[in-house]
This record gives sequence, structure tokens and C-alpha cells, in this order.
Amino acid sequence: MRKSVLEIINTIKVLKGFTKDYEVADSLGVGRGALSNAKKRDSISFLDKLVMFCDRENLSLDFIRRNPFVSTESVETVIAPGTIERDDEKFIMVDVYRMSGADGPGDLSAEDPVDTVVVPREVYKEGSLVIRMNGDSMEKLLMDGSNAVIDTLTKDIVSGSIYAFKIPHEGNIVRECYSEPRGLSLRPYNKNYPSSQVEWEDFDPDMIIGKVSCSVINVFR
Repeated sequence: MRKSVLEIINTIKVLKGFTKDYEVADSLGVGRGALSNAKKRDSISFLDKLVMFCDRENLSLDFIRRNPFVSTESVETVIAPGTIERDDEKFIMVDVYRMSGADGPGDLSAEDPVDTVVVPREVYKEGSLVIRMNGDSMEKLLMDGSNAVIDTLTKDIVSGSIYAFKIPHEGNIVRECYSEPRGLSLRPYNKNYPSSQVEWEDFDPDMIIGKVSCSVINVFR
């Protein structure tokens, strides 16, 4: 069944990291009024522009009538202060661990922390682990140098969500994950990087470090 124009607009917002409808209109190359009218009528008069958008983003037009290949549960980004100036229960200082290479431990907390960061208490729950993102494979969702909060107690795969993995001979990576007939498809958010797949016969549940719950940017460091 075809998704509504509103659902298509929301899909593009998630894909591009937009928050406003006019950003979608500008990205598609259509007038803002035309997008607003299409939303009201639930009818697209600029299909050619949508096709061109799909070509640029390497998307199939199936995304118009099927669930988007990007997560509908976007990773929340929070901005934390640099220090705790008083005993404020709203914030907590936690250790930050680096994403280790192929020879690093699967348990990231087994390594020495590389930094600390102040995070809102509500985003750091039992089983949480904060890691430093290294590289641009997950930009613009998770920026290079940002800190990702991993929920190590949540390992059930939900297609379209972001997970940290320990991949043999590759090390620890963060990818958007999809369950497919042949195995797990691991997709970078940056389309300049290729996707990879772990065949079911090679899959080990211990590869899953946990689900990424949010990204923390410390603007004072």
C-alpha cells in the first residue's frame, strides 16, 4: 500500500536529518507551496522530482509504498554541559571508551576510558556504555567525535535501528541493521561507504554489543 504524502515527507526528514517541511521541499527542488498542497491533497504532482531524489540517494521508489530503509526511531541527540558545577541529579559524569580495532576486546569497558562526559541522567541507564565515534561512516546521524550511548542490555535486532557490533577481523563498528533472508545487513549512514552483510550461518549473538540509544555532543570541549 502506498504511503501518504505526509509519511513520505517524514521519511525524507529522517533520511536527511531535516526537521522542517521546507527543507524537504528545497531538497526535492520543488516549491514550498507545492509541497504544502501535495501534503493537503495527499497527492504528488512532482513525481519526476521524487525520482531524481531517489536516484541521488540511491533509493528504490519502493520507499514510497514500503517502510523506509532508514530507522523510524531516530537516534536522539543531546547536548551536555562540560562540567558538573554542583550536585545536580539531572546530570551525571560517565566514562567514555574508544571503538577498538580488530584486536580489541568485545567488552569495550574492559579497556581504559579515554575521556569523561557529562550526560543527562535519563539517557544513562543500567547497562549503558558511552563510546567515542571515530570516523564519518555514520554521519550525519552520528558525527565523528561525538559520544554514542549504547544500551548493552538491548540486543534484540529491530530492523532500521542502530547497533554497535563486534565483527571478527574488523573490530567494533556502529551500523544501521536490517534482518534479511540471508543474514544481517549492516548499513553505514554515510552513503559513501558500502554496506556489509553477516550471513546467518556466520552470525553469533555475541557480536551485538548493544543498541545505540542516543548521541551526546559536548559543545564545551
